[in-house]
Amino acid sequence: MNDMINFIDVRLFYTKTGSAKYISHLDLMRAMTKAIKRSGLKVWYTEGFNPHAYIVFPLPLSLGIESESECVDIRVEDGVSAWEVKERLYPQMPEGLDIISVEEPFCNAKEIRYGRYVITLDFENKADAEKFASLSEKLVSEKSLVCEKKGKKGHKKIMKEVPLGEHIFNFKAEAEDSVLVINVDLSAGNPVNIAPNLLIGAIEKQSDVIPVYKKFEKKCLLTENFEIFR
Repeated sequence: MNDMINFIDVRLFYTKTGSAKYISHLDLMRAMTKAIKRSGLKVWYTEGFNPHAYIVFPLPLSLGIESESECVDIRVEDGVSAWEVKERLYPQMPEGLDIISVEEPFCNAKEIRYGRYVITLDFENKADAEKFASLSEKLVSEKSLVCEKKGKKGHKKIMKEVPLGEHIFNFKAEAEDSVLVINVDLSAGNPVNIAPNLLIGAIEKQSDVIPVYKKFEKKCLLTENFEIFR
């Protein structure tokens, strides 16, 4: 199927916003495959009984979270420019999945260490927002937060407790009127991947005020030295 064509790896950076945040990883894979086929790009296919286009997501995004900068790796015919890849793919992408740039992969997926997030919480009033902010900062500084994550024990799925203290970095909470904005870096990739909703859920369990609206947005992925994953 690859017909002796030379291929090169490229990394697509794209947004995942609006209703697209509810697209599951499996459906995202299907959408990306369809977009590539419709684009007419020549891409590398795996060998074997069931060949499929080489599409690798360095770190899938949790359902319900928006992102300014998701990425996926594909292999295209050598000689095709990054501009042409973007121009062909952009009009084929579903609403909310917009190609930002096409680049040569600089980092290996194994270098991912953190995700940078902005969490926006709406409360009934200013006092509740300030109270939640104060409690959040206290719990984070004490490193006392614990969340529950799905895991496996053999072939059995289980819920396990994960201490969050060692996975929260650069935490900052600012309340303005009834809105609280939290900026935070969380452990990502292997061996532990912490989604921002887990952090807020852990804080809510110890709070007597609960936000009436929550928005989670990933800004980018980061490497060991908190440099942007490219």
